Amino acid sequence: MSKKYAVVDLGSNTIRLSAYNVLDNGDFDLLFSEKEMAGIVNYINEDGLLSRDGIDKACAVLAGFRTLLGHFGMSEMHVFATASLRNIRNTDEAVHLIRRRTGLTVDVISGETEAKLGYYGAMLKNDMRTGAMFDIGGGSTEILECRDGEIEQAQSLAVGSLNLFNECVSKIWPKKEELKAITRRVEEALESADLPEERAERACGIGGTARAVLKISNAYFGKDAENRVILPEEMQEITELLCKRNDQARKLILRACPDRIHTIIPGALMMNALGHALCRDRIFVSQYGVREGYLCHKLLNATI
Repeated sequence: MSKKYAVVDLGSNTIRLSAYNVLDNGDFDLLFSEKEMAGIVNYINEDGLLSRDGIDKACAVLAGFRTLLGHFGMSEMHVFATASLRNIRNTDEAVHLIRRRTGLTVDVISGETEAKLGYYGAMLKNDMRTGAMFDIGGGSTEILECRDGEIEQAQSLAVGSLNLFNECVSKIWPKKEELKAITRRVEEALESADLPEERAERACGIGGTARAVLKISNAYFGKDAENRVILPEEMQEITELLCKRNDQARKLILRACPDRIHTIIPGALMMNALGHALCRDRIFVSQYGVREGYLCHKLLNATI
């Protein structure tokens, strides 16, 4: 026997749906996934309030996902929100309006919980008992340190690829001064973070930014598409290439992640800085992350 679960990650930049087939023993397969580049963070005003247009956008995407699930005979959909609703001043209002209009209850998780769920999800396919993990989202970045299979610390920084773009870039491609502004903002964020005293042998990157950078790296270095490792020197070279904003960089981005054309350079700068700060040897990019962690530890086991 098996049961189907649908999990939606309502993020600051992307809203993602993943549908799973879960067996009685807890094993699962991904049936299909869908995403919408909603850019919810763009609907937050200067007072930190998510506008009605932003709430309308979230409701429209969720309604579309529910219709899609109906075609597969699935009716139940579990929705959680990260920095998109966590870092606004009218969280309760937004959650209430989404529930009233769609009938869906949104679980707004803390930054620490998001980091832990990301780690639990990544570990389903990657046995990293000692090291560091990061997840660069649109509106926040989560960092976690583990040792001997135990989580030492987990934290969330209120800086992500999309808000870096919004804060520092005037058009699509960042100018030289804007690249410097992004770099300064990243440095400030990491200086205020509680980073591990010693760099680990390896770090695990999860989420859309890390996967997009991996695609670019594999294409640039001629590696197999199934490769999931980026060396620090490769990460540095890729970041420098993207920051040149030349024809080669544009082609790599448009072929690997056209929907991230505006956020991939800020994301790569953040990822490069995290790689240097967290690990000595290599970055492993996981195919699993927060949604799988939410499925296994919130829905199936309810351990967090």
